Amino acid sequence: MDIWTAFKYSCLLPGKRAAFRLNRLPMDRTVLYVVLLVLMVSCLHIPAILTGGSLDALNAIQFVFYFLFAYVLVVLCGVLAGISLLAFAGYGLRKLWKRKLAYQHLWKMSCFVITVPFILHTIIHEWFTKNGFVSGVVLIGYPLFCLAAMILHYPEIKRHQSKEGEEHG
Repeated sequence: MDIWTAFKYSCLLPGKRAAFRLNRLPMDRTVLYVVLLVLMVSCLHIPAILTGGSLDALNAIQFVFYFLFAYVLVVLCGVLAGISLLAFAGYGLRKLWKRKLAYQHLWKMSCFVITVPFILHTIIHEWFTKNGFVSGVVLIGYPLFCLAAMILHYPEIKRHQSKEGEEHG
């Protein structure tokens, strides 16, 4: 599955078919997808960075260095930490609902579930409102809701009863 197909299925989450298809993607492709998503969303912030006036003294090489290392790298670290926290919350839901899922699957699902919120956040924040509440709902509420819906697609853990506990009639 290529990156474009992963993007397409990410936009279809929390659908069952999309969730199962994306979980088959290897972890290296998943991380590459997140890096490219962060880079794409960060590039949409370039006009705001340039018009902010704080970078007027930088030449083009300094700006590229600043943008790639001081901006994108910091954002990427924050995103990876957020993905891990979201997966941890999903692990709690998985325990609560007794579903057959490993943390690695929850982490991978969390990587893909952030696609729509990132794009929506960028559009809302850059072009409409800088309201922190709206951004919080989009960046925290939506992924948590989608992750919960995807966890429910997976089967429950079967508990085996011993012969002593069974009633024979």
